Parts: sequence; structure tokens; C-alpha cells
Amino acid sequence: MARISVPTGCRKRPNGGWEWRFTHKGIRVSVGGDSIEKVKEKVKEKIQEIDAGVFTNSRTITVGQYFDEWIERKKRVLKESTIFSYKRQFENHIRPVIGNVKLKALERRQVLALQQKVSIKNGIPQGKHREKVGTGGPSAANRVLILLKSLLQSAVEDEIVIRNVAETVRPIKINRRPARETCHRELSDEELRIFFKYADKSIYEKAFKFMLYTGVRPGECGGLEWQDVDWKEKVIHIRRTMTKREDGKFIVGNSTKTQKSTRDIFMNEDIFSLVTGQYEIYTGLHGNVINLNDPVFPTSNGKHPTEQSFYNAIASLIRTARRNGEKLTFFGTHAFRDTFASKAIRAGMPPNVLKEILGHTSYKMTMDLYVHTNEEDKRQAMQCFKIAGI
Repeated sequence: MARISVPTGCRKRPNGGWEWRFTHKGIRVSVGGDSIEKVKEKVKEKIQEIDAGVFTNSRTITVGQYFDEWIERKKRVLKESTIFSYKRQFENHIRPVIGNVKLKALERRQVLALQQKVSIKNGIPQGKHREKVGTGGPSAANRVLILLKSLLQSAVEDEIVIRNVAETVRPIKINRRPARETCHRELSDEELRIFFKYADKSIYEKAFKFMLYTGVRPGECGGLEWQDVDWKEKVIHIRRTMTKREDGKFIVGNSTKTQKSTRDIFMNEDIFSLVTGQYEIYTGLHGNVINLNDPVFPTSNGKHPTEQSFYNAIASLIRTARRNGEKLTFFGTHAFRDTFASKAIRAGMPPNVLKEILGHTSYKMTMDLYVHTNEEDKRQAMQCFKIAGI
């Protein structure tokens, strides 16, 4: 068995793990970890912080100061959109309330007070069914709690605090309709007829149909480029999605939502005709010289559209239809994906195939959230049901 090389100043703790005490530029530091390699990594981080002038002693470090260190480390492993979300939550809710509190002095009751404050900020008190649009409310309070628990758990691992004081704080119970009944719902044939009656003049008409015909996510549709279209094999490569940078601005990401989301979608006659029509529009505007990085479904200024772009266009079309006396309930961008999934199952598509086309990792997500049944489905199922031998 190879002998472990222990650096000078590093020692094995009686209760397990390792500790390394060192001095750099006159500053004495102690770091710990489960292994020597982890301790070495922490030593390197602390030296970099001291050299950069951002090191803060663990005894005096505040919640805000520790978050600034923690989020810098997270940039190595998290997407920019997640970093943006964490920063926004912290700046909007956590820093103004407990940002100046020393980590070692933070108490559970302060976490509870923060949770209560966020739950009623620009929203409504706990126990109601819905919350107003704003920066706070029960859902925001729960997101803040998740972030704070993760932050404080990291502080425990860094041995700044002994325990995570937010660990036993429970999220707020929210009584609301399931997502499959609100943002996730299947559009009826009549709703589709009315919507596309008004969408024929929209710049995103073909994008809406593409989402309906393929089940792709709005961000994947917005990020689709001409390099992703394989005309010979009649395949669409889903390789990227629209995402947010650390500063909150939308960009074309270099990957999909998850690893499983990277997939190929074969073009049937309808999809091929739709993409061909979009190609004819593109070449009519730009000639036969194709920029492979250009979006397949661009905005009016030729940029990649975001999910918000699609949502705004849908809402505008629905308002127009309603002003004209049409009975059309508002729906979001994911309704096209839900409708595709439900109609695919109804048409006999095997669930395992649908799962792959949608880019899901589990059948549960596919069947529970995206596949919907209606009264006719139940009626036909009962008509086909027979018990033999009775």
C-alpha cells in the first residue's frame, strides 16, 4: 500500500479528515477536508484570495462576504443562467436582511424571519392559493430557502460554522393547481384552429407550428440554427438552447437543458415542408449564401428569439382573438409541447420513443407532466375494456 505524502503543516485529525495550517503574507489560515487532495485545493483557493486581497477571516466573515466567495467557486460548475438566478435571489432578498450578519452569529430564527419577510414581499400572506406577480411571495421564499441551505451547508464543509442553521427550516406549503393544469396543458383542436387563424400574419407562425409538430422546448426552437438542419438525412439536430448570461442577458447556449436533451428529431413530411418554407423565406432575404449560425426562426431584426419573445407574441395574438369575440383561454409556450406529447400518445407512439423525442430522462416526466387525457380518451378506453371468461 502506497504511503501518503503529508505536506508540512498538514495533520490528520483525531475524529477523521485532515487539517492544514499555514501562513501566507503574514495571514494565518486553517483549512480542513476529507482528504489531502481536498485540503490542497482549499489551500490554493485561500492563497489566491489573499493575493487578490479578498480573503476574509472565518471568524468575522459575514453572510454576504461568504456568498461572494461561494458564488465565484460555483462559476466553475454551474451554468451562467443559474449563477444569474442565485445572484438575483441573494441581492433581492438575502443581502438586504442578513448580508451583514456574521456567519458564526447567524441564528435559525433569523432564517425564519427572512422566510416570512420574503413570503409577504410584493405577494400575499401564507396560506392563500395564489400570489401576485412581484419579487416575493411563498414561491420566492422557498427558492431563497433552498439557496440559503446550500450556502450554509458549504460553510459547514468549509468549517466556518459547526451546523447549518437553515437545515430544519421547512419550505412554505403552497396550495396551487398542479403545473399540468396551468402552464402545462393540452390545446384542443378548436383552440389550435382559432389561434393559427390569427397567427398566420405573425413572424413566429412557423416557429409555433414547429414546436407543435416536434415537441421541442421554446428555448431549443429559438436556438435552432441552419447548421442543425440535415437536409440529406431529413434530421433536425437539437444541440443548444437559449440561456441567460451571468448578467441576465440572453445568449445562444453551447448545450441543451440537460445531457439527455441533446437529440435528433427526424423530419416527417409536415416538418420538412415547414422548415423548407422557412428556408425559402431566408434565402429570399439573404440570397443563396447561407450563414450556418443564423437562426432558423429569427426575430424581426434577425436575432435568436427567446421564450419571452414567443410568449409575448402568443399573448398578443390571443388578445386580438378575444377582442374579435373568440373564446380562447390564455396559454404559454409549453402548451405546444404538451399538445404534441398528448397527440403523439393518442396516435400510438410508444412512450419510450416519445421520451427520447422530448429529451426526457424519465417516463414519469413524460407521462405525468406532458401527456394529458380528455373525456374522449376515457370513453374510448372503457369501450375497449373487456374481461374475458365472464
